[in-house]
Amino acid sequence: MPNMTSYDRGDVVLATLPFSGLTGIKQRPAVVVSAPHPSVDLLLLPPTSKLEHLQLGEFALADWKAAGLLFPSAIKRGLFTLDSARINRRFGRLTTADQEGLNRALRLWLGL
Repeated sequence: MPNMTSYDRGDVVLATLPFSGLTGIKQRPAVVVSAPHPSVDLLLLPPTSKLEHLQLGEFALADWKAAGLLFPSAIKRGLFTLDSARINRRFGRLTTADQEGLNRALRLWLGL
């Protein structure tokens, strides 16, 4: 049975994501960046607690606690497409200010 829970842009979820080298998978937080659309697939970005050496467009979250994260975190480049059935739960949401930072980062990274 498909996952009937809907997720909104800015939701912070616990998802089963692959390592960037595709050597395994791990449950970790992710931020939903998808606009509402009729699909079971979501676009996600991973936050990280490694705040040093951020690249162009990557940014520290101003209110990581409101997002439900346990540690100060930054949004990293690394867009994933994932079936929503691989989402375990929602545990937070980005603040308006952090969502604006996310929008700026996406426009920069995607050339929009």
